[in-house]
Amino acid sequence: MGATLTYHMNRLQSLDVPEDYCVTLNAGGLIDSSKVLRRLVYYHPLYTREAVQAQSRWQEISGRHRTHFCGAYWFYGFHEDGLRSALRVARTLGVNC
Repeated sequence: MGATLTYHMNRLQSLDVPEDYCVTLNAGGLIDSSKVLRRLVYYHPLYTREAVQAQSRWQEISGRHRTHFCGAYWFYGFHEDGLRSALRVARTLGVNC
């Protein structure tokens, strides 16, 4: 098991409800089952040294032969990184964003 982390969803998602909703990662059996609404298994990319080195070479390959590359894997792997990557490609295509 990795590090345990809890997100307060009311704050992150601006939930205007009386109940507190939290998302906890890697808690194992630490949370009372009667308090759990749903259990999900997610996987986050594990980057190799080679993958991290390739991230710095994006400008060398993206745009060659009219092929552009975007995806969360160009940064840390979070969905925000997917958007960041897409905006980077859009800007190279002349889109003002």
